Amino acid sequence: MKFYQLFSMICCLIFGSCALNIEDEAKEEKGNDDSVNQLAWLGETDKFTITSKEGVRLDDPQEAAGTAYLAFPSSTVRNTRWEFGAKLTFNPSANNYARFYLTSSTATLSNTLNGYYLQIGGAKDNVALYRQNENKSVLLASGRELMKGNNSPKLYIKVECDDNGYWTFWTRLESENEYTKEKQIRDTSFQSSEYCGIYCVYTKSRCNGFTFHHIQLSGDVETTTDPNGSEEVPDNPDTSDEPDTPEDPDIPSYPENVRNLLVFNEVMYDNATDGAEYIELYNPSDQMVSIPPFKLLRYVADESGATQTTTTAMLEPSDGSQVINVPSHGYVCFTKSVSTLIKKHKVSGETMIETTKFPRINNEGGYLAIVTNEEQPRLIDKCGYSDQIHADKKRKQGVSLEKKSPELASAFSKNWTSSKNATGGTPGIKNAQE
Repeated sequence: MKFYQLFSMICCLIFGSCALNIEDEAKEEKGNDDSVNQLAWLGETDKFTITSKEGVRLDDPQEAAGTAYLAFPSSTVRNTRWEFGAKLTFNPSANNYARFYLTSSTATLSNTLNGYYLQIGGAKDNVALYRQNENKSVLLASGRELMKGNNSPKLYIKVECDDNGYWTFWTRLESENEYTKEKQIRDTSFQSSEYCGIYCVYTKSRCNGFTFHHIQLSGDVETTTDPNGSEEVPDNPDTSDEPDTPEDPDIPSYPENVRNLLVFNEVMYDNATDGAEYIELYNPSDQMVSIPPFKLLRYVADESGATQTTTTAMLEPSDGSQVINVPSHGYVCFTKSVSTLIKKHKVSGETMIETTKFPRINNEGGYLAIVTNEEQPRLIDKCGYSDQIHADKKRKQGVSLEKKSPELASAFSKNWTSSKNATGGTPGIKNAQE
């Protein structure tokens, strides 16, 4: 038996699948995809359909906007090649895109994690390599805009990480005969992994528009790059999805035991005359959150960018309750007048908490943070708000700012936009982002 045939068989035993050769890909495209059935998928399996005929297809039964993820165990980083195909039934956008997590420290891809992923689409019609540090993403390398103007892109992607920590990725449209090498960069921030997976962000009309297929991992990566001097100079890392709210040196940032306990999801800071200001929080976890009352801090920034706390208020229920319960993937809304919000926004009010100490939120913009009620407060979450974040960058009285995806970073301003609800907001319920 030839050496490469023996090595290919060994890779199959290690990774559960064999890498596709470019010569065989055309045959595989038309045949069944047994690779997806060999993977131990976990996560939001109710939102996907997995078959050997199609692969892994997003199929959200709620037919609503949101996010969805699947993961499978994978512990490899160095000397690893990832290959897969992707099909979209639309041209990707900032509200409709997908990520393929090459490595992840957790199977819950909608939560904070450490790992690397390829983003397919987004603000640009390209494929880009990112490193995710907890809830912050850093752009490492950006590829060509191969999906520009394409309303049903079909592409293949190949990524390699060699023994020296150099990442290289290639793309190929279904109509192309050869892969195009996109970029190469060295990054050794994370050298261990627990999972690979798929993460989709979508609007209601795209709730079944993503398909991933022929997902293969192999280990025969040739180490040709000298870490002390490569002929091809890697790209300089660029930052993207950076939190753009200022840091407060007096508050420890995102401690493990309160990180993502609750996150900002909606802010009404310039209410209509018949409405009321409010903030809405979201529980991104799979468990009920039960916590004592906590504090809301409001900041403003001076010309130098320095911040000053102007308001500190307890988010404490008016009925004296000392425990706030928020169900898994549920919402809680704080306001000074629940009855006003019920009448204005035609909601039930079941997820609202009235607090007489709710502070006035500055209409000129600023920053908000929720922190624990302790002698040494611990930051739970933070966000910024301003007229510039609205869809047309103008003041919209009576229209809230809502997250496009509740699980994504609150501090990332591009994850926010104007509410599309006819009443101007969705306090205590799912955002109206179509």
